[in-house]
Amino acid sequence: MKLEEITAYTEKCFNGEPATCSLACPFRMDVRQLLTNIAKGRWSAAYKTYRTAVMFPVMVSRMCPRPCLERCQRLDLGDEPIDMGALEKACVDYVKNPRPERYTIPPKTEKIAVVGAGPAGLGCALSLALKKYKVALFDKEDGWGGSLRARDDFAEIEADIAFQFSGVEIEKAFGREIASLDELADFDAVYVATGRGGSDFGLAGSWDAELLSTSREKVFMGGEVCGVDPIRALADGQDLARRLEVWFQTGKLTSDALPRDCGRAVDHTGAEKAARVEVVSEETAMAEAARCLQCDCRACIDGCEMLTWYRKKPRKLAVEVYTDSKANPPIATHSMTRQAYSCSDCGQCKAVCPVGVDMGSLFRLSRQLRTHDAQYPRALHDYWLGEMAFHSDDAAFAYVPEGCKYIFFPGCRLSASYPDHVEKAYDLLASRSACGIVLGCCGAPAFWAGEEKLFDDNLAKLRGIWEGAGRPTMVFACATCESLFARYLPEAERVSLYSLIEAGDVQAKRGGKAAVFDPCAARDDPEVRAAVRALASAAGLELEELRNKGGCCGYGGQMRLANRKLYDEIVSNRAAGSELPYVVYCANCREVFAAGGKQAEHVLDLVFDSEPRPVPTIEQKRKNSLALKDALSRRLTGVGFEAPVSDWSGVKLVIPPDIQSRMDDELISADDVRETIWKAERDGTGFEREGRYLACLVTDMLTYWVEYEPEGDGFAVRDVYSHRMKFRQEV
Repeated sequence: MKLEEITAYTEKCFNGEPATCSLACPFRMDVRQLLTNIAKGRWSAAYKTYRTAVMFPVMVSRMCPRPCLERCQRLDLGDEPIDMGALEKACVDYVKNPRPERYTIPPKTEKIAVVGAGPAGLGCALSLALKKYKVALFDKEDGWGGSLRARDDFAEIEADIAFQFSGVEIEKAFGREIASLDELADFDAVYVATGRGGSDFGLAGSWDAELLSTSREKVFMGGEVCGVDPIRALADGQDLARRLEVWFQTGKLTSDALPRDCGRAVDHTGAEKAARVEVVSEETAMAEAARCLQCDCRACIDGCEMLTWYRKKPRKLAVEVYTDSKANPPIATHSMTRQAYSCSDCGQCKAVCPVGVDMGSLFRLSRQLRTHDAQYPRALHDYWLGEMAFHSDDAAFAYVPEGCKYIFFPGCRLSASYPDHVEKAYDLLASRSACGIVLGCCGAPAFWAGEEKLFDDNLAKLRGIWEGAGRPTMVFACATCESLFARYLPEAERVSLYSLIEAGDVQAKRGGKAAVFDPCAARDDPEVRAAVRALASAAGLELEELRNKGGCCGYGGQMRLANRKLYDEIVSNRAAGSELPYVVYCANCREVFAAGGKQAEHVLDLVFDSEPRPVPTIEQKRKNSLALKDALSRRLTGVGFEAPVSDWSGVKLVIPPDIQSRMDDELISADDVRETIWKAERDGTGFEREGRYLACLVTDMLTYWVEYEPEGDGFAVRDVYSHRMKFRQEV
């Protein structure tokens, strides 16, 4: 893909762009950085920031009209704006050892004539001289200053002008009036900055206010001669110097593309009011600077643990996604790998962004590009892709009666954790209308892994079932499943299971308080959120709303293996959203919370009056799924469901609870252990020591190790672990 195709994902983002005060500033000064330095008492750094922007700090601190004050976002809170005038003067007064700016760079060959030594001419001349251009500064008076010479405080201003020019070399041609521009024909560029009432050499009618150019080749004009105030004139001179640099190198003039008012104030919800502090000392200056709200849009960063974790700006991330997609070295050297797979793709960033930037889609694109180039860490998704294959291929089940109005699609995770709830929910639906049922996977694991072909193939199967049934309404119990169908099979009419269950169907009668935790996929579905709350209320629960909503429980994007510490942080933060127990309507959310010790029950526990149950093991989930399919198949078709059988399915295991818990945490299934032991026993490849055996199984993605010993007609497992390292075996 092209760079612009990828950066388009973040082109609307204004994180890191100048604040409203900076855009209003004639010099586009980084006000945030200036006030940060002042607030911390870093006077040398503050002075350097200020001087770099304005070039003549004494002049500007005394003369600037400060349009920034009208754009200070303290006004939005009903406060007075930051006292920039006092703080700019504080930069000058409190810096200990000011030095003129100078650059150690090679000298340039171009010669520039600056006609007029007022603010506009001074700004242009000093800017160009600092970049080592050859500058001649002309003025009909005997010194510099122009209109400033009439000021009572000109002596102080002139001293600062001389000080700032002391670090550069220029030709001072004072006391010389330029009568015709023909006198300057030997210069590579001429800047007419003759001041208010000065000669425009007949070029006023052709002056381009945006580019500061004129109809005469190589001649530019700006400043008070064009009707602007002295501070604007000084800024124009600096702007032209920057443009001349580009012009000398490319032959093209550029304009200042940034607006003076972006019209985008940052959301300051929660910010406290703060009265203006009168600046009379270093300490009071620091206190006044600390009132700055540091206006920058950080909505996505502050609303997402992953973006906070990596501390990169959205626009930079887009560029890194592009450079990673073009990198030649192996995947381990890519800068974005870990972060790309640490995204839960929950949509929170887009939801909180004032302009709708979707970072989740950007990271999903990164995964897709890596998959396309066969340069991605598939081991991070191998377990879930295996589960998808199991539910969609080996153990898929569909029953579609003639003339069915609905097809119930509960999702593979609910079927694995709550098979009894799935069966009861289906019976409830079927008692009211002709209803089919499809027990399979929506394809989320492939979607999150960036495996587009796998996802498309899975969707094609589901589409075929739906179309073959006459396109009935799809009933979903999982918000993720429904969101994927809404995006990739939008022509299918959809409804949530929880919208079809009536208050009278709720069997549980409970008291107490609880909070509903909405899955991130239900963020844009107010109907299902309201339905779940109605069911919980019908069960007698008094509900309180979570203050912070929309964040993923941690399961989304299957980022757990990519960044376990971040995953644990996310889970902890979501669990801490309320001290109350949670009511959830996503099997994944419930599993994540229950595994982390947070009291949570599925809303179907309330509907069918079931006590919350322990999180089933990986082995139990597969057995639950198969048992559910067998039970439904026998009832609905009269034929049992044939479960897939492998050569090692009959291997009996005894797994201690602590090892079983670790296996589930590390996503190692009992079937992985069976296969490892079976092959070692068959091939005699295990290592034996004092009656115990160590077996190794190398797969396409992972290597498994199992320590075991014979016990009865099976094997007692003593230790299990896996890693991504592979061992080459030579015969």
